[in-house]
Amino acid sequence: MAKIAVSPKSNRSRLFKIFAGLILLTATGAVLYGIPPFLLDISRITQSAVGKMPHESAGENAAPAILRGSVYDQGFNELAVSYRLYTLNVRPADMTDHRATAQALAQVTGRPAADLEGSLKSSRQSLRLMDDLDERQAAAIEGLHLPGVFCVPVEYRFYPAHTAASHVLGFMDGRTGLAGVEGRYDAVLSSRTVRNSNIPAIDFKGQQILGAESVDLILTLDLRLQRQLEQMVREYLAAQGLGKGMGLLLEPGSGRVLALVNQPAFNPNYFWKARDDNRVNRIYSQLLDRDLIRPIMARAAAIERGGLDGAPLLPATVAAPDYGFSGDMLHDFARRIRLFDSVSDNWEGGASQDNREGSQEAVTGVQIGATLASLVNGGWRINPFVVDSIYDHGSRTRFYRKNEGDSRAHVLDPALSVKVRRDLFSCWVSTADNKILYRAEKRQDGSAGELRGYSIQRLFAGMVPAQYPRYLLVIAVETSEMQPRQGSAVTQTDSLVQLGRSMLSYVQNHPPQVAPTEEPPPRNEENKNQFFISRRLAAPKTPEEVAARAATMPALRGLSLRKALRKMDPYKMKVNITGRGRVVAQYPLAGSPLHGANECALTLDER
Repeated sequence: MAKIAVSPKSNRSRLFKIFAGLILLTATGAVLYGIPPFLLDISRITQSAVGKMPHESAGENAAPAILRGSVYDQGFNELAVSYRLYTLNVRPADMTDHRATAQALAQVTGRPAADLEGSLKSSRQSLRLMDDLDERQAAAIEGLHLPGVFCVPVEYRFYPAHTAASHVLGFMDGRTGLAGVEGRYDAVLSSRTVRNSNIPAIDFKGQQILGAESVDLILTLDLRLQRQLEQMVREYLAAQGLGKGMGLLLEPGSGRVLALVNQPAFNPNYFWKARDDNRVNRIYSQLLDRDLIRPIMARAAAIERGGLDGAPLLPATVAAPDYGFSGDMLHDFARRIRLFDSVSDNWEGGASQDNREGSQEAVTGVQIGATLASLVNGGWRINPFVVDSIYDHGSRTRFYRKNEGDSRAHVLDPALSVKVRRDLFSCWVSTADNKILYRAEKRQDGSAGELRGYSIQRLFAGMVPAQYPRYLLVIAVETSEMQPRQGSAVTQTDSLVQLGRSMLSYVQNHPPQVAPTEEPPPRNEENKNQFFISRRLAAPKTPEEVAARAATMPALRGLSLRKALRKMDPYKMKVNITGRGRVVAQYPLAGSPLHGANECALTLDER
C-alpha cells in the first residue's frame, strides 16, 4: 500500500486556518449579540409597518395627531365636528397562536372567538378585522401586546344638524373639503399652519401664523333660527305642491347672515346620495327676475330724484307708472346702488359673472337681500357674510373679522339715506305688528320664448321693526310647469306673506343666541352618542347588503365622484381616491369578484 506523505508545513497551515475561522465566528457572534433584535428581521418589520400605514377613503381619513377644526354657529352649537375611531388590523403571519389571539380579542370586541379565529386562519395577509372601535377598546387591545395585532386611528367628519345649513357647511371627501365653508376654508380647518391669506377677512392681531393646534370656525348662523326657517319653507313648499325654494335672514346693519335656506336640502353626512340639483346653493346661484323688486327700485329712484326737500311720494295707484322712470333709467339706478355686484363672501360661488354683470333682467336672492339692506341701513352696501371669527386652540384666542372685511361702500348720500329708509317702504308697512311686508310675483309664458311651458316666481321681503329694521327676511319660490297651476294665485301669495310674517315674529321673540364665553365648550356628548349610533346603523344588516360584499366590482370609469361613491356605497368598502374630477381608472377592474376585498382605488382627472 502506498503511503501519502504530509509535510509538517501543510499541517501548520491548516491549523492556522481553523484557528482564524474560530476567531472570526466568535467576533461575528459578539457583534450580532450587540445588534438590536429589530435589525435581525428587516423584511418582517418593514412589511408590518406597511400593513399599519393608514389609507385615505371617502367619508373617513387616517387620523392625524390633531383632529380637523370644528365648525360652530354663533352660540357654539356644533355644526361640523371630527371624531377619532380605530380599525382593528391583524397580520396572521406574525402570530404564534391564532386561537389564543382570537380569545383575547373576543373579550374586548364582543365578537365570538370562533369567528375571529376563522378570520385569522383564512389569510396570511394583512386584514382589517373590525371598524369603529372607540378609544377605550383600542387602548385595551394595545395593552394586550399581541403579535400581529394593531389599531389604526381614523378620523370621521360628522354633521350633527344633518340637513340644517347643509349648503353653508358643504361637505368633505376624505381629507378634503369640497364645498361650502368646508371647501373654502379647508386650509384653515385642516392645516397646522394657518396664515392670514387663508382667511383674509379675519384680524390676526399682528400674528403671522396660527394653527399650532386645531383652529375652529365660528359662523354667524343661529342654529335655532336656521331650523325654524327651514321648517317653515319646507312646509310651505309641501302645502303648495312646490319643490324648490330659498330663504335668507340677515341683519341689514351688519350684513351678518343668521339663516340661509335652500330647498330641497341634502345631508352632508351622505353627500354622495344627494341629487346634483339638491346641492345647488340657490340663494347664491338661481337667477330671479329683476322685475320682482321693480316697485321698490322705482320708489327709491323717485325719492333720490326729489332730494331732501322733495314732496312725499304719491301712492303707486295714482302716480305715473314707475314714477315716470323708463326701464333703462331704473337699470342705471340699480347699477349705481350696486344691485348687480358680486355677492359671494368668498365662500360660495354665485351666479356666473356674465349673468351678474351682463343681464339687465336677472339677479340672485342674495343680491336682492344685499340691495334691500342698503336701502334701510343708511345707504351702506355690505356683502352678507357667514364667517364671524376663528378660535385658535394653540394660543386659546378668538380672532374676529376686520372692520374693513365686510366690503362696505356708500351707495346713497348719507343725508338722503335717512329719508329713503323712512319713506321707501311706507306703503308696505303693516301697522298691526310694525312689520314691512312686501310681496311680488312674475309670470312667464314660455310658449313664444326660450322657456317651454309656464313659469312663475314669487318673492317675499320683510323687515322688523318697520322704523329701524333689525332683521331682513327674503324668501323666493319658483315653479315651472307645462300649464298654469289651478287654484288662486292670490291665496298662494298670501300664504307666502303669512310665512314671512310668522318667521319675523319668531326672530323677534327668539333673537340670536350669542355664546357667553370666548372659548368653545367641551364636545357635546349627545352629538357624540348620535355619531356612534349612526356608525352602528351604517353597518350592513340586510341579506342584500351582505351579499353585495361578495358581488363583482361595478364599472365606475367616466362617472363623477359623487355617482361613483353612490354605486360603491352598498359594498361598504374603503375607497382610496387620487385626484379630482371624473373617474378615469379603477382597481379592482370592473367585473372583478370582490370576495375578500375590503378596499378599492379610484383615480380621478378633471380633463
